[in-house]
Amino acid sequence: MKSKIFKMAFIPLLALFVAGCGQQQDTQQADANAVTQMTAEQAKQIAKEAYTFGFPFVANYRVFIDRLLTKDPLMMGADFNEFAHMKSLIPADTPDTAQQDTVYSVGVIDLRREPVVISVPQVPDGQAYMLQMGDTSTETLPYISSVTTNNEAGNYVLVGPDYQGLIEAEHFDGVITTRGQLIMMLGRTIVFDPDDLAPVFAIQDGLVMQPLSEFLGKEAPAKPEAIDFIPWDEKAASGLGVFSYINMSLDWHPAATYENDLMARFSKIGVVPGQPFSADGLSPEIVTAMKAGIAEADQEMEKIAQDLTEDFNGWNWTGAEDLSRFGTDYTLRAAIALRNIYPNDPAHAAYGQTFRDASGEQLVGTTGYTVTFAKGELPPVNWFWSLTVYDANTGAMYPNPLERVNVSDRTKGLHYADDGSLTVYVQHDEPSTLEQSANWLPAPADNIYLVLRLYAPNDAAINGEWQIPPVLKQ
Repeated sequence: MKSKIFKMAFIPLLALFVAGCGQQQDTQQADANAVTQMTAEQAKQIAKEAYTFGFPFVANYRVFIDRLLTKDPLMMGADFNEFAHMKSLIPADTPDTAQQDTVYSVGVIDLRREPVVISVPQVPDGQAYMLQMGDTSTETLPYISSVTTNNEAGNYVLVGPDYQGLIEAEHFDGVITTRGQLIMMLGRTIVFDPDDLAPVFAIQDGLVMQPLSEFLGKEAPAKPEAIDFIPWDEKAASGLGVFSYINMSLDWHPAATYENDLMARFSKIGVVPGQPFSADGLSPEIVTAMKAGIAEADQEMEKIAQDLTEDFNGWNWTGAEDLSRFGTDYTLRAAIALRNIYPNDPAHAAYGQTFRDASGEQLVGTTGYTVTFAKGELPPVNWFWSLTVYDANTGAMYPNPLERVNVSDRTKGLHYADDGSLTVYVQHDEPSTLEQSANWLPAPADNIYLVLRLYAPNDAAINGEWQIPPVLKQ
């Protein structure tokens, strides 16, 4: 099979998701005074529920939309419906747990006007890429990747909720439908040889994003109204102000029919897609109650977020469960957005992270540690694996004279013991022997943490048959 992405002959999309704007407006007018008729406890519970439902939309707004508007370096000058390609490895001093295993291609896709076609090139054996896409609710769409396409060239069309036409499948290798009108693109091209990025750039150059009308050589539909985005403001987004961002973001993700009752309930406190939110006129008692609901939701989200990963030999491991899709579990969705927005599905990447050694003590670079993979127990992957050390204070990799920010199966000159095992030495000072120096992962002197990444992991890593070895103090 050429693609694992859902494909069908014709797709009538007019009534896939029903949440009419007129109905929302009528509901808002009907419930304009409802908040004054509620008890404080009712207002608290609705605010808690609405905030939990809307939190991922706010997290997405901050991570992607605001960066697009402010031309943040992450977006590399991208505009709607175009790729922006990074043309170098991420600098080692970049914060927020960056990595040098992939080179990014990012963008925001606007499906309000018409569907958008993503074209990918034929990719040589031994090279790989993955295009991860998510809507404003942070739900992950089907991947377009070396895993799903078997590295074959193809054209894949993304179809939003407002499109009323038909999609003729013979033109495409895959059709992806979504409720989202704005889609976040986070593409990664895998770096198999850090000293030669030419194959990476060749794949990037073959990625094309274009409107459906342009792809088919037809006249484009009329442009939609420009979105009057609210600039991101940390202070304004605190307290009840968060509902302004939720209202705006919900407008780009029409509610499903099974969410209509939720939307009606949220409207009682002024949470209505596409409408301005105002706390003016609310009594101090109601305001206090709604803020208490938000605080309670934050506590529940944090508790669930702490339990999202499994503990294997002291590592927090994300590979055993698919956290990229969550159905109608809105609290889980919010917890994932809080802890790890847009996680990969396990077929593409699995991560382990630890701040502590096997005895539970905080990792410190000057102490020195070993991570030993027994013979036949290297991370089971189809692409490659890497072990990266980070400064716990900044979240940055560690710039060092060796220019080695990770150790992986791509690292040249690794030393394997007579029994076939591989031991990585994580420490600040260079080891005393040549064999250990060959496997040295230089670390900052202060507190550190480790991240083990598996790209295209095998089933043994996903189902728990293989486990990460412990981090042992030297």
